[in-house]
Amino acid sequence: MSSCLWQEFFCLRQFLFNGELCLKHVSTNPFCGNMKIYLVRLKDPRGILMVKIINQDGNLNELKKTLASLDADERVKSIVILACDKNGYKKEWVDDSLKVCRKPIIGGIFPQIVIDHSKLEKGFIAVGLNTPMVNEIIGNLSMKDIDLDEVLSDSFSKVDMNHKTMFVFVDGLSKGIASLNEAMFNNWGILCNYVGGGAGSLSFVQGPCIFTNEGLLEDAAVLGLVDIKSGVGVAHGWKPISEPLRVTEVDRNKIISINWEPAFDVYQNIVETSSGKSFKEMDFFELAKGYPLGISVLADEVIVRDPISEDNGTLTCVGEIPQGSNVRILTGSESSLLAGAELASEKAKISYLEENTTMDKKDFITLFIDCISRVLYLDDRFYKELECVNDGHELIGILSLGEIANTGKAYLEFYNKTSVVALLEKKYED
Repeated sequence: MSSCLWQEFFCLRQFLFNGELCLKHVSTNPFCGNMKIYLVRLKDPRGILMVKIINQDGNLNELKKTLASLDADERVKSIVILACDKNGYKKEWVDDSLKVCRKPIIGGIFPQIVIDHSKLEKGFIAVGLNTPMVNEIIGNLSMKDIDLDEVLSDSFSKVDMNHKTMFVFVDGLSKGIASLNEAMFNNWGILCNYVGGGAGSLSFVQGPCIFTNEGLLEDAAVLGLVDIKSGVGVAHGWKPISEPLRVTEVDRNKIISINWEPAFDVYQNIVETSSGKSFKEMDFFELAKGYPLGISVLADEVIVRDPISEDNGTLTCVGEIPQGSNVRILTGSESSLLAGAELASEKAKISYLEENTTMDKKDFITLFIDCISRVLYLDDRFYKELECVNDGHELIGILSLGEIANTGKAYLEFYNKTSVVALLEKKYED
């Protein structure tokens, strides 16, 4: 039996061990050539998850059938949908199915998604939770005059948020993500754990990408609070190659000047000197993906920002950079990025053990939020990163345009080029 075939047999055996196995579709494992594998729906009446994985063509009718099926299932109290951008879903195609659903829906469309040891460029993962969810939809994130503190002031006011988990999915190309994080922290602090990421397309063209009960939304965020304990770990593995640089003029996610010089001129000089390559001879993002910016927030903490384009000397990033902040240009290697993912996994385990001292500490599901630009950087070595965070438990994830998480009980951030690992308790019914 080949190693790939044995790996898939092991996964199916684990599914059978954990609950009823319903063979549903056949698909191809992207890491195992043309070998066909069964894709399954896991039915475990005790656990928090019932996962249905559709074949890799991301068929729209299958998505609609899945939503209807989960909505009709009495065991399902809330729904999470993680889908791939290459499915090509249009707002007008999915809105009716989302709006008629009686149960809370959250989720997004991402560049790619992850299931166990595989990443998918087409398809979706639908997760039915047997735990109720309180959700909140925030629109028009990029409007400068929106008061998000006020918008969120009454949200979850009647709910005890202690020791729960908040899923946060946001349009990764919105300009108000920093303000959203600040408003969440101002209103709720770190009463709960936060985990989620930025949805959208690698074309970097903004469009509807957030699944909600109001339809597929653009420039929006959806929050979902569930009574599930969790542990969260965050790390990246990028290292500085420059001295601190002062950000002297910004417009939200656009850096206009660094050290009072055009931002791109400063960035270009350092990156081309380090890489031996030229932006004139390469696509901007192809070179920039290996040289993110790092915002210094604490003595040993760096928040990574991903430059995705340049226009007339201005750098556009995924996420905002505060004016007056100090940044360094970073780079990494395969070994440093893999070490970062492994560190995120270890931090998540420590956090999970602190949160779950009275229950079976081994009984959890891994949610992996990883920046798509890490995937592009690692290329065909990305499977090694999955190995760093997958210890045999069920794993689902997204490859995102930015990552959202709290680090311990310190603060809440929107990250780029970062690995976030969340261990979610398997919540059993009495």
